[in-house]
Amino acid sequence: MAAKVWGRCFPWVWLCRSAWPGGRHYRAARCAELKRPLAIEEVAPRPVRPHEVRVDVHFCGVNFADILVCRGQYQERPHLPFTPGMEFSGTVLETGTDVSTVKEGDRVIGVSGFTGMAEECVIDQKALWQIPEGVPLREAASLPVSYGTAIMALEHRACTQPGETVLVTAAAGATGLAVIDVATHVLQAKVNDAFLHVIQRKSTGKVLISLK
Repeated sequence: MAAKVWGRCFPWVWLCRSAWPGGRHYRAARCAELKRPLAIEEVAPRPVRPHEVRVDVHFCGVNFADILVCRGQYQERPHLPFTPGMEFSGTVLETGTDVSTVKEGDRVIGVSGFTGMAEECVIDQKALWQIPEGVPLREAASLPVSYGTAIMALEHRACTQPGETVLVTAAAGATGLAVIDVATHVLQAKVNDAFLHVIQRKSTGKVLISLK
C-alpha cells in the first residue's frame, strides 16, 4: 500500500539537471547502507535500450516494501547502493527505437522495481501506462502498486467472475479501496466489505472480536 507520495522538494537549483565533467547527471535518493537514512547523490544516466523509456519523475509513491527493502527485509535484495521507489508518475523524456506505446511528452505512471526515487528513471515500455487527462500526477503516482495488487489478486489468482461475491477485510486502505473499485466496476462482482473490530476489556484482559 502506498503510504505517502514523495515529490521533488529539493531547492530550485537541485531540480535542474547538472552538467558535470564527463556528462550530464541527475539526482537520486540512494540507499548505500541498510537501516541507514537515504542520501541524495548525483547519478550518471545510462542509455535507453530499444524497448525502454526515460521518464522525468515528478512523484514517487512510498510503499511498505520500500521500507522493508531499505532494511534488508524484503524478498528482493538489490545490490548496494540502490535507489528505492516502486511506483512513480512523470513525463516521457526519451524513447528507444522499438517503443510504440508512448512518446516524448506523454504523462505516464509506471512500476519501476526500485528506481523511482530519482529525478529520472529508465524503464521498459511494458511497465508504463499513460495518465488520462484531468488526473493529477500527484494522485496518479499512488495507483500502480495498489491497483496492480488488486488486479493480480482478483483477476489472475482468484479468477473472479461477474456476479461472484468478493470479501474485503481491509477496505479502508489503498489496496482495499482498489479491490472494491476493480471488483465492482471492472469485474462486475459483488463486494462484502467486512470490518474486524477488536475490543479489549481492561478489567478482564479478554479480547472480543466481532465481524460486521
